[in-house]
Amino acid sequence: MRKAIVFLHRWVGLAVLLFIAVAAITGVIIAFDKELDHTLNDDWFYIQPGEQKMAMDQLVPIAEEVYPGKRVTFVRTNNESADRSMEFYLRTPATKNAEDKSIFDSEGKYHTVFVNPYSGKVLGSRENGVFGVDKRHIIPMIVKLHYTWYAGAFGKWVIGIAALLWLLDHFGAVYISFPNLKNWRKSFQFRWRTGGYKLNFDMHRSGSMWILPVLLALSLSSVYLNLNDQFKWVVNKFSPVTKTECACHVDPKANWIDKTASWDEAIKLAQQTRPDLTVGSISFLPDTRKFIVSLKGENDLTKEVGMTKVYVNAITGDLLHVHDRNLETAGDTFNAWQLPLHSGRVFGIVGQIIILLSGIVITIICVTGFIIYLKKLRAREAANPKEIASTKPETIGVLALLGRLKPLLRSRT
Repeated sequence: MRKAIVFLHRWVGLAVLLFIAVAAITGVIIAFDKELDHTLNDDWFYIQPGEQKMAMDQLVPIAEEVYPGKRVTFVRTNNESADRSMEFYLRTPATKNAEDKSIFDSEGKYHTVFVNPYSGKVLGSRENGVFGVDKRHIIPMIVKLHYTWYAGAFGKWVIGIAALLWLLDHFGAVYISFPNLKNWRKSFQFRWRTGGYKLNFDMHRSGSMWILPVLLALSLSSVYLNLNDQFKWVVNKFSPVTKTECACHVDPKANWIDKTASWDEAIKLAQQTRPDLTVGSISFLPDTRKFIVSLKGENDLTKEVGMTKVYVNAITGDLLHVHDRNLETAGDTFNAWQLPLHSGRVFGIVGQIIILLSGIVITIICVTGFIIYLKKLRAREAANPKEIASTKPETIGVLALLGRLKPLLRSRT
């Protein structure tokens, strides 16, 4: 049993090693991606506050003028800070299906336009996710590398499978690390004085055991982020999962570039529906002609966007549906925890620091694990001459005879 688990641990570890190492290295930066992006591009994110912000219906056309033919599909309002710009995300459909519904490309390409909400001045713009190491693009580039390896939907799927194998491998690692209960302390010790291979082994084994809860949370949430539909299907078997997305379609034949109803009226309607909450963002879904106003409250796991969602008809401005955060099931709550846990932001700055340090430790675990593999591989190769020396003389004679016959057989064929 133990030999089988060791075998699986070795080869599963090698199979996912590169994926986990890249995720760990990029994760160190992503732990503070927003803070780093804001620092590098402060001229885009920060402004001098004015007297009154312009209406959303005025700001949206300004953002769309930067990229003709594209539409604003998401707006981060940043209402909590008077000195923050407003972020407009623009996209365009890649193809259209038989029903003339807009289908966005699987690469998730979109542009961001930063606008001063007081003056309407465009501060800057970029295509998110393009490969670039300049200060404007490096953070979005690292984020995309972390989740997809620049391989689109296929890359996301492969990383999800690697995350699932990594998650399951943790249980084998625990079994190997604790051969018996009497010596359980050894699995948490570091032989600093001995150094060399023993310390390398301890850094791999004990390092994993010390941060095991974080490793489990990161691997589980990685499965959720990359294999979202499959993850929710499994969770739904234990607790009903509420569909957050409103199923009501407004006008399936409507052209996606037609004018919409008032953005400001949609926001006003959402605030009237839940006056105790504040607006975090507003989305426009061209394919189903809906506004989604996300509202933030004290019960939300993070305060970035908002977990209560109000759906508004983007053509008539009528209320369609309200997804109340307080009415979620246990399965909904379990799913909602995954992204905040993965980023650490659910615990604020402390959680982000834990994710950063964990990325460093995971990188060390990957390196030390590969060194252990090389060490044992060399040991197995060194053992081969001993196996030949211990072989019976008659067996060696047969092997030598076969060796001499090979050239003759080849010449005849």
